[in-house]
Amino acid sequence: MVVLALIHVRGLRRHSPQVYSAPAAWSRAGLYWCFCLLVAIFSGALPAVLDSPVVAAEQLSDPWWWLATVLITVFMLAAYWGYWYHNTLRFGRPLAFFSQGFFGLAWGVTTGLFFLSFWHLALAVGPGWPLIATWLLAYTLTSVWQALWMDMFWDVWVSPEHDSPESIRAKVPRTHIPNLTLCLTHYAFFDNGWLFIAWQTIALSAASFGMRMPPPWFRGSTPAARQVPGLLGLPRAGGYIAKNESGVNQ
Repeated sequence: MVVLALIHVRGLRRHSPQVYSAPAAWSRAGLYWCFCLLVAIFSGALPAVLDSPVVAAEQLSDPWWWLATVLITVFMLAAYWGYWYHNTLRFGRPLAFFSQGFFGLAWGVTTGLFFLSFWHLALAVGPGWPLIATWLLAYTLTSVWQALWMDMFWDVWVSPEHDSPESIRAKVPRTHIPNLTLCLTHYAFFDNGWLFIAWQTIALSAASFGMRMPPPWFRGSTPAARQVPGLLGLPRAGGYIAKNESGVNQ
């Protein structure tokens, strides 16, 4: 994390926000992945996952576990590798299997662990709380963080332009909200941390391939995120708006 921070500060942070820089995007992403791992370690989320089985033996004979697990897996594949993948702008960016696969894997694993850290934070805040209260606090914290982080940092400074205002409005209720709702509910009832991380990796691998995340050595031209004023006047990702022949936004 220190090495990435030094590289970023010394050579990558000073570029126009109107020009997309793949090396800067990867260094920012790497810093975030390291941050997520540190939070997961100190919150207890990572030790808890490492100490738990992928699936408990008794769950294999539980039809309710099977039903919930299969339904969520099918939803995640359809929502992200189906809907999200095919409703994403790429602007001619090429498929780069290994770099985009690595990006999706690192993004998914660390994000899954970071989300589980909110669950452990909720447990620490309210020891002995009913399960629904712990779920509500963890869900609220994760939702607020993810909405602000994705809208005002990740989709501005890491991801290349890949959405329109319409697709942003459509993707949130059709993919992201049900993703967190279903996966966190499954974790609350069944405590399958490995499955939770796997589902987030399915989602974010689809995002990496779907938007054709440029590899760190990419030097071509691709649109940076269109920025609009957000919370407290800070920039947020507004989505791509095409221009007609006269240069006026359509």
